[in-house]
Amino acid sequence: MASLVAKKKGKQLYYYVVESARVNGKPRIVHQAYLGTAEKVAALVKDRTSPVPVSAASRDFGLPGALWLAAQQTGLFGVLEALWPAPRSGPSPARYLLLAAIHRICQPGPKTEVADWYGRSILHSTWGIPPERFTSQAFWDALEKILPEHLDPLATGEDDPLDRAQLRLLDLWKAKQMVSRRLLAYDTTNFYTYIASTNTRNDLAQRGHNKQGRHNLRQVGLSYVLDGENGLSLCHHVYRGNVADSEEFSTALARMLGMLDRCQIARDTVTLVFDKGSAALANTVELQEAGVGWISALPWNQAPAAFRERAVEQVPLCSSAQPGVRAAAEKLLVHGREYLCVLKYSASFAGEQLHSLTTSLSKVLQALRRFSMELNKPQARWKEDQIRSKIQRWLSGQFLEELIRYQLESRNGASRLQFDFDTAAWQRLVDHRLGRTVLLTNRMDWTAEQVALGYSGQHEIERVFRGLKDGDWLGWGPMYHWTDRKIRIHAFYCMLGISLLQHLHKLAQSAWNGISIEQLLEELRQIQQFVLLYPPQGEKGPNRVATVLSKQTLTQQALAKTLGLDQLYITQRG
Repeated sequence: MASLVAKKKGKQLYYYVVESARVNGKPRIVHQAYLGTAEKVAALVKDRTSPVPVSAASRDFGLPGALWLAAQQTGLFGVLEALWPAPRSGPSPARYLLLAAIHRICQPGPKTEVADWYGRSILHSTWGIPPERFTSQAFWDALEKILPEHLDPLATGEDDPLDRAQLRLLDLWKAKQMVSRRLLAYDTTNFYTYIASTNTRNDLAQRGHNKQGRHNLRQVGLSYVLDGENGLSLCHHVYRGNVADSEEFSTALARMLGMLDRCQIARDTVTLVFDKGSAALANTVELQEAGVGWISALPWNQAPAAFRERAVEQVPLCSSAQPGVRAAAEKLLVHGREYLCVLKYSASFAGEQLHSLTTSLSKVLQALRRFSMELNKPQARWKEDQIRSKIQRWLSGQFLEELIRYQLESRNGASRLQFDFDTAAWQRLVDHRLGRTVLLTNRMDWTAEQVALGYSGQHEIERVFRGLKDGDWLGWGPMYHWTDRKIRIHAFYCMLGISLLQHLHKLAQSAWNGISIEQLLEELRQIQQFVLLYPPQGEKGPNRVATVLSKQTLTQQALAKTLGLDQLYITQRG
């Protein structure tokens, strides 16, 4: 609340507008503005006019401010500072790491753009470090201190500073009860790079099957484990781009078990969730020997037909915690051992598959029609193997080869194409395939609904990968590093950013239930701070500076209060 206060200096009274608030539970003056003598106050009241600002500038306030507060609340920045303390002068390597993570969320780009963005954000006034400290060269020097040249860039375990940081964070979050010991979600993906083929300083970037279709580029692989309930990043591993997902599983499992043992988390209390790409026989044997619980999607052709194709009406509905989901469990012999199999049917998943499939069908059928008409032209000179190769590329999408039948005939040395849509196959697909997932687990005492709910952690990690690749959450690419050390550090601060985002999202649920991460980012980006420069009062003196936040919606007001942005603004003004 604002009040008018008079202060006596010599024989003259001078008036100030004072704002008070509680800081750490104690009343404090957080802002005061000089008005002048009684005559000047009277003149202001008489004129009833506000001074016109000389200039105004905007700062990114909501998103970088919330991320900085989250880094403090979670203890993430404290752990980084303990591992990489500040030098006698200048920012610490830990601050460079954190700034890189925040920049990748707020405005992804190369390190040459960080200083300019930092100067236009609330971090500049909060940290009090000049933007000139965050040049591209400064980042390079700081990253060299994190993984020095004398260390093996591909080392793991206690000998690796990045692995030590992950373990310290897990220890801290476990002590703060911020991680669940029940569900761990695991998955792998890869990211293409623009690293030249002639670059011999890089061993991680290799050519392989790229999940974004960029097979002509070198890529790096990423295995990733997150807390299935709270979404925090627990551990990750950057590996060579030519290593298959199923091969990486053994390495990742050893890392996960080491993480659990060092943090004194009993293996039998943990359930690992992964997709069918890792559900090979050798992997299930390793899991059995490791003594951890697990839930996996089972490849469709490995599940018994009678179990996987039962009528939807025969599958019981789950509770309202999983709307539109049905699940049925049965003990079956898989990979030579008895496991609990669960048939999960999701109406929303069936709708998504149906929409995607009808879109693909429409495009392929139109392409086949145009191609058939082209082959009918007298000047067409297509060879049979070329025609079949082209059609197979069109039918490579999921289910398309089952639904579209084509026939190729040769007449008078020319090829003729005829095709048809298989309505019977379509009906079978709708009745017995779409919306279904077969799950496999060694948790024999769990119900079908518990298994189906546990597997939802896998959807969370897939959302993270989409957010990384699309840039909707955090922009992994383009990655401007070309050495193994820098690629590993790039992955590390990207995973730090994901943890900060997930923490913010969890807090935001109490302010605005049901808000998505995409909506949260959009709302916070719209909270701006404006810095207004006013002329001095009187003939002498410096220009006056005032700050004000942009007008906020109800959602933004609730988020600002819950995430601590209101308190940050008060502190900044003080």
